[in-house]
Amino acid sequence: MDKTSSFQAFEQAMQDLSLRLSSRTAMRESVIARLFQHVALRLNDYMDEPFKEHGLNTTLWTSLVVIYASRDHRLRPSELSVFMNSSRTNSTRVARDLERHGFVQRVVDPSDRRQLFLQLTEHGRAFVEAVLPSRRAYVRRALEEFDAAEIDEFERLLRKLLRKLG
Repeated sequence: MDKTSSFQAFEQAMQDLSLRLSSRTAMRESVIARLFQHVALRLNDYMDEPFKEHGLNTTLWTSLVVIYASRDHRLRPSELSVFMNSSRTNSTRVARDLERHGFVQRVVDPSDRRQLFLQLTEHGRAFVEAVLPSRRAYVRRALEEFDAAEIDEFERLLRKLLRKLG
């Protein structure tokens, strides 16, 4: 079953249910919720695809870019956790994976030896700078069916939904 037909089967089931319940609104709400799930899965797959050859995924890439964008290309693991909206346990796993790839190294904070920084290595900096232009083009291709006004509206609506969901 292809990606489109898997959603069509769900949509047909919801149409059948709405007829039995005489509620078009319930069907629409279910279809929209399921569309979000389908889009989220496809978007994750799409965004991860270019990184497979490097043994990375979007989470590792985004973490790497956040560290690259940080002052002196370094960040505390707890700060990475906040930026990535993830648990400290997950940030520890991410840091370990980035370190294993040679993109970051753990360095002691000179002002508080109990604290560590994730410091971008030269290899990590070079990787981000080499990949960033093609990554931006790749993301643009995902949005190329939308005009500028639609993209603005899409962003506004996604932010509104994010605020609502907390």
